[in-house]
Amino acid sequence: MSELVLYRKYRPREFDEVVGQDHVVDSLQNAFRTNRVAHAYLFSGPRGVGKTTVARLIAKALNCANLSKISGGNFVDKLSISPKPHGGEGGLPMPCNACDSCRDFNEGRALDVIEIDAASSRGIDDIRELREGVRFVPTRSKFKTYIIDETHMLTKEAFNALLKTLEEPPGHAVFVLATTELDKVPATIVSRTQHYDFRRPSVAQIAERLAGIAKKEGVALDQDAARLIALAAEGSMRDGESILGQIMAAEDKKITRVEVERILGLPKREAAKRMFELIAEKDASSALSLIQELHDAGHDLQYFSKLLLQYFRNALYLKTDPELLRFVENELLPDEIEAIKVHLTSYAVADLARGADVIFSNLQSFKKSPIPQLPLELTVLELMGGRGEKIESVTLYQTKPK
Repeated sequence: MSELVLYRKYRPREFDEVVGQDHVVDSLQNAFRTNRVAHAYLFSGPRGVGKTTVARLIAKALNCANLSKISGGNFVDKLSISPKPHGGEGGLPMPCNACDSCRDFNEGRALDVIEIDAASSRGIDDIRELREGVRFVPTRSKFKTYIIDETHMLTKEAFNALLKTLEEPPGHAVFVLATTELDKVPATIVSRTQHYDFRRPSVAQIAERLAGIAKKEGVALDQDAARLIALAAEGSMRDGESILGQIMAAEDKKITRVEVERILGLPKREAAKRMFELIAEKDASSALSLIQELHDAGHDLQYFSKLLLQYFRNALYLKTDPELLRFVENELLPDEIEAIKVHLTSYAVADLARGADVIFSNLQSFKKSPIPQLPLELTVLELMGGRGEKIESVTLYQTKPK
């Protein structure tokens, strides 16, 4: 049997293992502590940030035999207090992970957690089936928990059918709706739930989590390698764990920054740093040579352009106010930040703003260009052209309105 992928193997089993969602976790734990668990929740936010994971933790906590004793839908007896408080005073409730109910949840055998993928089960008949099933008491647990993922995919008729159930669900049922597109969820649904907005974890938080997983797997993960994986994950904890698993399959003993770049097929970040320096020095010959070397090596030049855009954006922050370094630190490696600082004197704020705008505009050109490296070549030449003014003669495929 194949081994579990990392994001499933290390899925949080307690609230305090969830990364980057303290504002949600603290509120939910306090709800358990004060006997104010809602009958319906709505979780919105980007993919891979823990919405479904937290929904499952709610289901587990509701049915944990050692977390509370439940009578008539209320928590009326002792609470199991975590020895590691996650905000708040005196510790906060945690599932015990030892009782029969918790073991069923951890091993995927919990019969009273019903997960529905609204991307495929989105019609009124599916919701009618849910409404029929919700009337029946749980099979083995104290509560039934309905988790509806990608809620925004439900049809208008399905939303209408769900509405009455969310208004007055039976006492043994709790609903958790999850969506990446909150604007597509009707206001009538939102108003009948407690809404929590999930955020992207920071690069530092993702890197720390990945380092911990690598250590448990017996793998040495360099600090720069962990940050590079976190950057490639673009704010998704799940994507970061998937990327780490991919790299561990090829390098299972020691993972360095160079190996991460090689395995993921990314342009070397050293090359992006070098390009920023060459633009500052207006060395067109070396810049064009570097682009050709990247192309010959088979690197994705559109991705490379995104790295260059990141340099100009972060340089703009530092040029505007050095105190903004705290935001830049989350997006670049230490040596890259130093490279920006060294060449800041070559740029005015207007140059950096114009440079970011030029790169962003020309990113759309890659899909149209018959020559893969041409959009990046023209972008670099334009950036080296005139300080503070745009050189229209070297810009092709412009998509901005005239």
